[in-house]
Amino acid sequence: MKIIKLCLVVGIILLTSLSFGQYYYLTSSGDTPGGLNQDPALPDGSGQVAGWTSLLGPSVGTPTWSANQTIPFTFNFNGAVVTDYKVSSTGVLTFSTGAVLVPGGAPASLPDASIPDNSICAWGLEASGINDHVSIKTFGSAGSQQEWIHFSSCTNGTIGWSYWSIVLEEGTDNIYIVDQRNTSGTGALSIGVQIDGTTAISDPASPSVDATAGGDVNSIDDLYYTFFYGTQPANEVELLSFDMLSYIGVGVTDIEGTVKNLGSSPITTLTVTWDDGTGPYMDNITGLNILSDEEYSFTSPTQLNAVAGTGYTIDLVVMIAGDVDLSNNSDQQSTVALTSLPVKYVVGEEKTGTWCGWCPRGAVALAEMESVPEFIGIAVHNGSNDPMVLDDYDGNINTYIPGGYPKGGVDRVASDNPANFLAMHNARVGAIVPCDVKNVTAIYSAQTNDITVYAESEWFGTIAGDYRFSLVIVEDDLIGDGSSGWDQVNYYDGEPAGTMQFPAGTNNDFDFSTGGDPVDPALFGGYDHVARYLSNDDILGDAGSLPAGSVPMGIQSHTFAAVPIGTVTDVNKSHAIVMIVNSNTGEILNATETVITGDVGIKEIANEFNFNLYPNPASNNVNVSFQLKNASDVIITVTNALGNEVMVSDVVLMNGGKQYLTINGSNLSEGFYFVNLNVGGEVVTKRLTVVH
Repeated sequence: MKIIKLCLVVGIILLTSLSFGQYYYLTSSGDTPGGLNQDPALPDGSGQVAGWTSLLGPSVGTPTWSANQTIPFTFNFNGAVVTDYKVSSTGVLTFSTGAVLVPGGAPASLPDASIPDNSICAWGLEASGINDHVSIKTFGSAGSQQEWIHFSSCTNGTIGWSYWSIVLEEGTDNIYIVDQRNTSGTGALSIGVQIDGTTAISDPASPSVDATAGGDVNSIDDLYYTFFYGTQPANEVELLSFDMLSYIGVGVTDIEGTVKNLGSSPITTLTVTWDDGTGPYMDNITGLNILSDEEYSFTSPTQLNAVAGTGYTIDLVVMIAGDVDLSNNSDQQSTVALTSLPVKYVVGEEKTGTWCGWCPRGAVALAEMESVPEFIGIAVHNGSNDPMVLDDYDGNINTYIPGGYPKGGVDRVASDNPANFLAMHNARVGAIVPCDVKNVTAIYSAQTNDITVYAESEWFGTIAGDYRFSLVIVEDDLIGDGSSGWDQVNYYDGEPAGTMQFPAGTNNDFDFSTGGDPVDPALFGGYDHVARYLSNDDILGDAGSLPAGSVPMGIQSHTFAAVPIGTVTDVNKSHAIVMIVNSNTGEILNATETVITGDVGIKEIANEFNFNLYPNPASNNVNVSFQLKNASDVIITVTNALGNEVMVSDVVLMNGGKQYLTINGSNLSEGFYFVNLNVGGEVVTKRLTVVH
């Protein structure tokens, strides 16, 4: 955040222009001003986002003014009411609507004679390309609206695609200049407010202000300037963040945060006060020299001593002497001290489509991640002609992984180029989460012709919120059935962007850069990790599968609705992924993946032995009954869903007639089991469900 006082920039001018009020500016990053505009900087593909009104473009070859526009609310510029503005294709908004001369595309330092009086500048943009637009849209409600003037896909220095906005805000009269998205290259703009030919407030780097925002279409990497009308206070501190995790370990935990000096005087002493209900605890951090415009990350000398399984609500306040605004000095965070820290598995979701020529990049990225043990990949297909689309999954994934194709995201909390899956995984895998996913069984029954999935999750604290179990069935090696839509469009053919080859030993070592366009999926062994089924047709999981409002500490279990076998082409190449999802935010807390087992080689039949189990489901003792025609050797074994023996009896010679045995089910964990009756070498099987 950069704060520059007017007196430092135009101090000499102030001596001769005392009637001019003062502007000063600061910069912020990580969101749009006030968070009102959450539209992407560009739509899927290119050009102008839907819902915006184009004033200029596309292909404005000669610098041009727009028609005059009426501000849809009361707004003051430099202390006086203004009602109309117009904007140039070169990044200048002016309230001097009678101005004729249009500033050219080459910016200069401000003030400059080619800029009309009473103007706001992101000067140096050029809307000359076929996708370039200058568009407007109003956000917010009456009393706090924002008028956005958006420059999309413009040239900026050597940057071919640069996205910036000028924003007018109702109520505060603040002016914002927002750096939203840029491709590679070096920017060259003049950023500032020009009052007249002798007076301006601008970034000192003008006319060579470089771009800061990266390629993300969302506001996570945005930077914006706020121009305030008035005088910068001497003493003003803001608490930018209270860095307390939602879940912590047992023992001492630091109370940490970040402050910003918004005043003109250095901060030498910071008072930090926090209270978890047993305090307050106050510490003075001295010996500081936080200059105007600087951030400072602090750690309170007094630590929280966290007790296992306990939830804490902590109030934090920061103070400095003479602070003029106390409304931005405090925050409250809640956390839970977990009894144990589970292993974290990361779910990576890739947006892809057979129609998408750059999407081979995502397929290769998921193949590369197969060697990362705590990463679980899902390919979410898109497109009216793609035969692998799951409508409810595809229709909602953009909420969490916005933007074009291909795109990748992890746990629905971060998104990026899928080629960066490893970096996203590494940043996420160390996250502390309150639960695990375990004892997952996915069993195919030939009798019912469906797949039954059961899962458990252990919670290591009582966690407030609304969470759900969610199931995705994925399948590998899909090559199609000869119908249209299966071939992969391939823009990498001919190496326009270098090689794009699967990792050695996978997918036939196929290299898309020499593979032709389009590509028959049989050549690379078929599509992998393809989402084929989404439980409850809901990206947020099964409603009611976990207690609403708060999940108690301990083990929770859920059995999903039976999955029709026709969902997949080959059950032996399919996997079940069970996740715990925050239904309010979409965040995936934890997950696991398992193979789908079946009764291949296991007969589960009504048979001549009249073999029965009761009760079933069972929580304690399970009664076993069967009928023998003749004396026979009998063995009883119990196997879990993976085929592992968990109980086995001795070989017993039994007489003919009705027989009764008992199995102690209390020794078994919750889940599915097979009870196998071996009579003289002939085996019959019954499925047993254990619940506690």
